[in-house]
Amino acid sequence: MEDVDQRRSSTAPRYAGALMLAAVAGHLLSETATGALTTWQSWVLYGLGASLLVLSASAIDRLNQLAKRIRLRWVVFTAVLAVVAVLVAFAGPPLVAYGRVLVLGCPQPTEVRVLTSQDAEPAIGEVARKFELHTASKNHGCRTARLYVFSAPGDQGSTALRASWSAKELREIGPHPDVWLPDSTAETNEVVRRTRSVGSAVNIEPGRSVAFSPVVLGVPPQVARDVASGGSEKWGELLTKVSGAGIPVGRPNPLLTAAGGLATAALYESLAPAVVERRVTETDRPLPGAAMITTEQVLLRHNKTRCAQKPCLTALYPSDTYRADYPLNLVNWDAHDVRNHAAREPAKAFQAWLATQEGQTALNAAGLRPAGQAAGGEFREEFGVRAGLALDREEAGPDEAGQAEFQKKYEQAKRDGRVWLTLDASGSMADPAPTGETRFAVAVNGVGKALTQMGPEDTYGLSVFSDDQVRQLIPLGRRDKEAAAAALSTVTPAGGTPLHQAVIDSLDRVGTDDADHVSAVIALTDGEDTTSTQTRQDVVDAVRSKGIRVFVIAVGGASCATHALTTITDASGGECRDSTADTLGDDLAELFRRVWGGSG
Repeated sequence: MEDVDQRRSSTAPRYAGALMLAAVAGHLLSETATGALTTWQSWVLYGLGASLLVLSASAIDRLNQLAKRIRLRWVVFTAVLAVVAVLVAFAGPPLVAYGRVLVLGCPQPTEVRVLTSQDAEPAIGEVARKFELHTASKNHGCRTARLYVFSAPGDQGSTALRASWSAKELREIGPHPDVWLPDSTAETNEVVRRTRSVGSAVNIEPGRSVAFSPVVLGVPPQVARDVASGGSEKWGELLTKVSGAGIPVGRPNPLLTAAGGLATAALYESLAPAVVERRVTETDRPLPGAAMITTEQVLLRHNKTRCAQKPCLTALYPSDTYRADYPLNLVNWDAHDVRNHAAREPAKAFQAWLATQEGQTALNAAGLRPAGQAAGGEFREEFGVRAGLALDREEAGPDEAGQAEFQKKYEQAKRDGRVWLTLDASGSMADPAPTGETRFAVAVNGVGKALTQMGPEDTYGLSVFSDDQVRQLIPLGRRDKEAAAAALSTVTPAGGTPLHQAVIDSLDRVGTDDADHVSAVIALTDGEDTTSTQTRQDVVDAVRSKGIRVFVIAVGGASCATHALTTITDASGGECRDSTADTLGDDLAELFRRVWGGSG
């Protein structure tokens, strides 16, 4: 019996060794077939592992011999094997991975392509680097993911996604993204809606907002001290104060950028769109000495990196402002040659990490405000921003209907104005006004005030009417208000009032509306027509055929009601307004704004 046990004992290592050698041989063939063993270091590491595996056969035999010497040896033997198996299962992979790093170095990390906006790219790039370091801390110092963060100008990124990222976008923007992190959820919704149709090669998985940044009005610090009341002020109030102080206000294109669009939508709620468009200058970056509409994170970065004396700009926070809310969306591609399956897991890991305390701290340090964490040390007056924040709006931006309405108003308000202004120069305009000046002098002052409302691309022409003639003073074109004052200073009121003739003449000179221009005639008179050969009906027929709006300002003894001036203005979709010496300038300015606002 003892001989049998000895024979079994002597053959056990050989059987186990042969079995393990067969396993090593099979695995070796598999590794070489797939090209896994390509360097001398990998062969050395593989040889060490195979040797340890074969030598383990002898170790099993010795354990068996040891177990024979004690009672219940098979129970002990089985228990020891189970413990060893558990240790190998848990400790083996980390040890193998660490050994691989020591011998072969870090493996190539998986690339994840992250598309974002130009404004957000610096901040998202910072956050991406911290995520990469986070993956390295969990993997023996080796990064498991490399986030390639890139951007596209304006709305070219969302346009490229809607068009399934053509070869042109590959050349001009970059590779097919695996993650899309735009400034606004509204932008995500628009792309998702348009890519759900049959034939689209892209599938967007909308994600939640990872952070937010309010849209602010950045102003020079000395201006902020003068205009900020410390209370709750809306966009319209702040823009009026800043532009009234003579400070230019820059704004990025509202159709191409979230900051410009969100601020403009809020401004249109409290100011006439045409007024807004003539108080702002389109620009992508802050201009020296000017105010700037932008997101808080852009202003913060500008103050930290581009200012010799901090801050360059101080953020004013309108109570009715919207905010960029940065949703993280996963992007899937149907085409086999652009799919990036390896990026799926690290992309999801990045998304999950941003919701952790570490991820939110990284967002905060980059100038963004995570929803679940208070603003950190970067948010202080030294950099022109403040940590505490209270906004009236819960929603990040206008809904779909509100966005469409805003775009319609913007396109209308951006049309250049063409205004023909014709002034009554009849004898009654030489009569004194309550202010002591003549009616004509009051009218000249009012014209000067109204012309300050015009934008740089708006044009106007000027004529006067008296006796039986209409005299052009300034042809239609771009002119400053001083040109009108100089021309009108040569006029001496005298004679009758050919109002009908003046309106028809102005209609011929100003030109009709088109896609780029909106036209109108503004006539100022202190009485009813007395010398024209044309009748009131002739004027009504002319304005209807031309389709040009006519506005009339009635001063002095004139009245919209008693002189039936509304017959002309109503026929054109314009307005007749009774005015006084005190209100004439404001009334004229308001009519100019009505012209820019269009007929809608």
